[in-house]
Amino acid sequence: MKTFITNVTLFNLLLSGWVLAEREFTSSDGRTLLATIDKATELDVTLTRTSDGKSFTIALDRLSKNDREFVQAWRTAKELNTRKARELTLSLGKGRTEVVKVPESEILTADGVLTLVPGETVHIEFDDEGHPTITQKIKEPQRTVTFKMTNKDGITMLFRETRVQKTVAMDCENRGLGSPDFSRTNLHPTEKGLMAGDSWPGSVWTLRLSNFEVTDRSAQDVYSERVAK
Repeated sequence: MKTFITNVTLFNLLLSGWVLAEREFTSSDGRTLLATIDKATELDVTLTRTSDGKSFTIALDRLSKNDREFVQAWRTAKELNTRKARELTLSLGKGRTEVVKVPESEILTADGVLTLVPGETVHIEFDDEGHPTITQKIKEPQRTVTFKMTNKDGITMLFRETRVQKTVAMDCENRGLGSPDFSRTNLHPTEKGLMAGDSWPGSVWTLRLSNFEVTDRSAQDVYSERVAK
């Protein structure tokens, strides 16, 4: 029995990291190759062969139609989930500012860790088991939480907006200027579609959210349990 996956489903699977890293690619003349994608452009893809670890680049027009669509979905998912390197100007209050270099990095890792910097708005959709996936647009509001991080007038803020009619909890760590380390912050979970907002001094420029939990338990019970850990 063959399983057919639509482009939309494939795109979401790639973003969530649940697609196996390796894939059997088929050339236009019928030859097959078990490999993983290293990188891809509009014209070609670089693969690493599973059997011996050898990497090589293949023109996309030499692959089957299904494989070309897979590579395109991989490229789109990677682009959406990649934070481009840039300079960020932080407002520290009283007219003071400081420029921070933001490196290129993943926004949501395969193991479900979400990293945010000021100026970013990210939509996270949760499946029935609570696994997070980045989505380009809000397609299912009842499953989605929108995270928006800002920095203005010496204050860094995180807004969480959702219509999820359950408690959505997460662990949070923050990093300030001049520190390589993250410090723990206890965020109160969102509950039954209510918006939440949290603030830090303007020197905080990175947030790391992990251990997401979507549950029918009350926000207060979940919060108390996490604070006690």
